[in-house]
Amino acid sequence: MASIYLVLTATGTLVSRCIGLYTKARYNHVSLCLDSKVNEFYSFGRKLRWFPLIGGFVIEHIDSGMFKAYGETTCAIYRLEISDEKYKILGKEITPFINNKKLYGFNIIGLISLMFNMPMNRKNKYFCTQFVASMLQKSGIHDFMKENSLVTPQDFYDIPKLEPIFEGRLCDFGKSRALAVSTAAAR
Repeated sequence: MASIYLVLTATGTLVSRCIGLYTKARYNHVSLCLDSKVNEFYSFGRKLRWFPLIGGFVIEHIDSGMFKAYGETTCAIYRLEISDEKYKILGKEITPFINNKKLYGFNIIGLISLMFNMPMNRKNKYFCTQFVASMLQKSGIHDFMKENSLVTPQDFYDIPKLEPIFEGRLCDFGKSRALAVSTAAAR
């Protein structure tokens, strides 16, 4: 068995707060992590911290980029055990995004369409929940039973066997993870 992690966050940026006003959800961004150290996350979001309209595929880290700039980012991190076979498939699905980041853009029209419950899929364009839902569906891990462009952060809580591992400030998780790793190395 392998584990993947879903990382739901709220940075507190103007865009994050506006999305939160619409969704009424505590967290409004989701990322996917395949790393057992919960260090590197994959998602779609802004590429420039100071300009939210330029976005695309992003590789996120707790201690850099948006999460470092917004140190009060709150999060909920969940583990999901999956078969080794599905883990390999998921890795193969994500690899083209990692290797061709510039090919993918942010689906701002899809995000707006979501507010009207209208699916909007565009070639090589995603927003965070649409991307993570697509990866889970294509790898056979979970199907939300609706268009991936209509999946919201709240839908992720309905995934069977999702195990909460942390909730609080993302920087505190980073500190606790670093402490656990250094303690284990000292043994």
